[in-house]
Amino acid sequence: MVTIKRNISMGMLAAALAGTVTLTGCGNDNGEGGASAPPPAPAGSASAAAGTQAPAAPYEIKFLKSQDISKPYDYTKDAVLQAIEKKLNVKIIPEMVDLQQYKTKLNLKMAGGDIPDVVVKIDFADDFQKYAQQGAFLDLTPLLNEKDTPNILREVPPEVFEKTKVNGKIYGLPFQGGPGAGYRWNLAMRKDYLDSAGAAIPKTLDDYYNLLKKIKAAKPDLIPLGGYTAQIGQPKYANNSFDHIFGAFGVTPGYFTEKDGKFSYYDIEPKTREALQYLQKMYAEGLIDKEFPTIKEEQLRAKLYSGKLFSWMGWWSTPNDYDTQIEANELKKSGKLAADGSLPNQVEQPFKYLALTGSLLGSDGKAVAPAGAPFAQMTAISAKTKDPKRALSILENSLTLENQMLTIWGIENEDYKIVDNKLKMVTDIVDPKTQVDKNGNYRGVQSYLVSPGLKGWPRYLESVPLRNAQALDIAINNKYQITDASNYLNSPSKVEKLTELNTMRDSVFTQIIMGGDIKKFDDFVEKWKAQGGAQILKELEASFQKKAGK
Repeated sequence: MVTIKRNISMGMLAAALAGTVTLTGCGNDNGEGGASAPPPAPAGSASAAAGTQAPAAPYEIKFLKSQDISKPYDYTKDAVLQAIEKKLNVKIIPEMVDLQQYKTKLNLKMAGGDIPDVVVKIDFADDFQKYAQQGAFLDLTPLLNEKDTPNILREVPPEVFEKTKVNGKIYGLPFQGGPGAGYRWNLAMRKDYLDSAGAAIPKTLDDYYNLLKKIKAAKPDLIPLGGYTAQIGQPKYANNSFDHIFGAFGVTPGYFTEKDGKFSYYDIEPKTREALQYLQKMYAEGLIDKEFPTIKEEQLRAKLYSGKLFSWMGWWSTPNDYDTQIEANELKKSGKLAADGSLPNQVEQPFKYLALTGSLLGSDGKAVAPAGAPFAQMTAISAKTKDPKRALSILENSLTLENQMLTIWGIENEDYKIVDNKLKMVTDIVDPKTQVDKNGNYRGVQSYLVSPGLKGWPRYLESVPLRNAQALDIAINNKYQITDASNYLNSPSKVEKLTELNTMRDSVFTQIIMGGDIKKFDDFVEKWKAQGGAQILKELEASFQKKAGK
């Protein structure tokens, strides 16, 4: 495990979204005091005699900022930037880089030895690990402790720091933007059908199964559970439509597991076999759409809008549009739809036709929900930094709640307001043509993020419309989330073989759900191991040991 000393807890810094930084220490101040704790005045000075401290000079930051350069912008007139500089005692000098060229520009600087004191928004999977092994970054392991970096340790749990290690050492801080990493799916149901059945939102798999049976008996032409092969524009195998069923058995296809350094794959676990048998029973009883292996999401939507579908697994952001489309269809049937066929924007209204819930619990009272990787990018400090403690202290200081509110949401009562104890963004403060406010100031909100951390932006759910907030709240606060144990590990065989193995999995699992012999699963397990799976597990275990420095 991570050997970080815990005296209090320290929050991680991160820059995401439009703002991406590189910091360079200024020669004005070579002291080791943090930006929020300037060094005391020399003994015998007037300040010392008066019992006061001379303020430290602002720490100069050269900022490699990704920017839409087609829009007007002058950082010297950015009101939010100036507020951040004052609050963090820094001087930021941005170097504008087109959004699409940031990665290329950063790599050119790194390759040329022009390594900034602090580099933000560096991809972990390739660039970060490469440069860390070349000695480009400072080993942060001895600097992370509860006394000096409480905010970073609050934001980044030990198990996540473990995943950031390169040869057993911590060379950077991981980060996420927005609501943070996590699960993004919900089980969605037609609320009106649920109400007509006199049923409550199910909490367990057995409750859900009995509900589907009841719905089917009452409405024989209704599809109790729908599925599809792919989300629009995204790859998706058919069995993903049944994550809530697999999850109740404590498994989720497509994820690796680790215990005491030994790896396995959920696809080959005995509990997956049990889940497939359960799904096979549901399919045989007409509870699952017969077309699930072949239809796309747009076809599933058509079934939903026409009233033929009761429940499905859906991406968190889709229910608002789905609810409105269902209402439009119902009004059309009754002849009450407006002549132009439209409805007013209802995103700030509660759902009318849909009910959402999270994981279904299995017989043991547990479940799993497949969450994404906790981070993709890193912040790193150059191994040649003149004052690493000062640079790190700025990142640490930016993670206080007060400073996160500034770097993420801007200036209170200007860029955002707290109304009825909820955060509301001011959307008309900047002229969309000139990009400036009434005083001629630019407002780079979320452009100079010094750190949203891994826990997600403070008060994020308050900032989005009601329906989206309700749906996202259920998804990201699902307490049964797990991540893929193979995240951030190296396995050449996984890169080479896993797509082929997953294709075999999709075919076999679909056959079993549709009535195939369950022995096909046993044959699949043996083939999976023989055709590269066993080698993948071996390589993951070796990479796991190397990352831990063993």
